[in-house]
Amino acid sequence: MTAVGALVVALSLVAAACTIGGPAPTDWKVKPGTIKVVDGEDNDVGDEPYVIQVGFRSKLGVAGSSAAQISSQCYAGALPAPDAAPDGTTLAVPAGSADVTFPEAQNLDIGDVLLGTAPLEIFGTLTFAMERDGIFSGCAISDALGSALVPVLNDALNLLIAGSAVPPTQEQLIDLIVANLGNFLNAVGGFLAAFIEGLGNPDDIVGVGVQILLPTAGAFTDLLNTAFAIGGIFQPGLEQGFIPISGLPSSVKIKVGSLVPSNATFDFQSDAAHYVYSSTIGH
Repeated sequence: MTAVGALVVALSLVAAACTIGGPAPTDWKVKPGTIKVVDGEDNDVGDEPYVIQVGFRSKLGVAGSSAAQISSQCYAGALPAPDAAPDGTTLAVPAGSADVTFPEAQNLDIGDVLLGTAPLEIFGTLTFAMERDGIFSGCAISDALGSALVPVLNDALNLLIAGSAVPPTQEQLIDLIVANLGNFLNAVGGFLAAFIEGLGNPDDIVGVGVQILLPTAGAFTDLLNTAFAIGGIFQPGLEQGFIPISGLPSSVKIKVGSLVPSNATFDFQSDAAHYVYSSTIGH
């Protein structure tokens, strides 16, 4: 086969893995499910666990496209009653009280990105499993996250995701995504650790669950999973998508996966307490 013929075949394969205008957009939600208090923080009869979520999204190679939002049970007026969760209790998070919504997301194949039919977006959430100490202190942690963490997160996304040019080849695209996600996760770990250390103590952060959600489809999903394995992001024994970041406390868990209907469970053990948190990704 001539070089020209090989190029035509390669372009045909890429074109076959795309849709004109990109796939139909879909609205997704990351919905808190339950919190189980294994070993509570309070020395009284029960804890008051609740959830704060920070959602974010950024389009690869589209400058200034990053956005972040905060959703909190505290803002929704859906906090648990005092002493609602003695050890061994599982509380359901009230429906809609801390959801993060990602409207009009497109799950792309490799050709969609390389041929520019639609930009690849990186989605994600930071979920804070909280224990309510300051019963009369308002929503201090939610306020702090909104004013201090959300802008830093937005800047990191604009630098590492939105500010990256989309490369022309499949191999370069995969390498860029793997490298930039690794850099972004290390940045997230660093400013999470600094944020938690700098807080006062109106409420306790028992754990932080980070989910990176990749809206891929078809061969693109397989290519990325293979690249993550080779690059060491998905290591043996980490088949559920949880990845280690050196220097992070055990109360911070990071998970990378596809944007598909799924469930996630985070086991948070900290000096404050031991909670098991569950969430759902769906429509």
